[in-house]
Amino acid sequence: IIREEATRLEHLINDLRTLSLADAGELSMQMAAIEPQRLIQEVAALYQYQAQKKNITFELEIGPDLPLIEVDPGRMTQVLTNILDNAMRHTPEGGRIVLAARAVDDMVELSVQDSGPGLANGDEGRIFERLYRADPSRFREDGGSGLGLAIAKSIVQAHGGQISAESEPGSGLKIRIRLPKKS
Repeated sequence: IIREEATRLEHLINDLRTLSLADAGELSMQMAAIEPQRLIQEVAALYQYQAQKKNITFELEIGPDLPLIEVDPGRMTQVLTNILDNAMRHTPEGGRIVLAARAVDDMVELSVQDSGPGLANGDEGRIFERLYRADPSRFREDGGSGLGLAIAKSIVQAHGGQISAESEPGSGLKIRIRLPKKS
């Protein structure tokens, strides 16, 4: 129990450190031109077993002719895993998660759509706030630190991108990340 609590506290400290560095504009990033499809395929590979174990259909939808994006692959993996961790947590057994990439105007949009319970009206913007939980009845042991989506937002903004959410109660949640294509 002590070891698990120490690990949980270590994750919380690392999350707070990441947020404070992002706030100060000092988040270190190793930028590289990458193919969005490669990024989401690599992230998807991390979740195949977990999805299978929970009997969740995990799908990739990759648009044609995606332009390169210039991002820190490690940081963008962190963004997507923060989002996918939540999707896995809230998608019921037998549900579905779709990880997608497509070109939209002069941007590349990455998205995660789940078939969980969705959010109450008005929570879409608040889920990116620090320590905000859409379901206040959730215990700390049932979820993360409440910082994952705030971190995702900070990292996406540090890349010159935008992050948003859309949901209707009972119809799941879709989180969209728009990143500028490499110029």
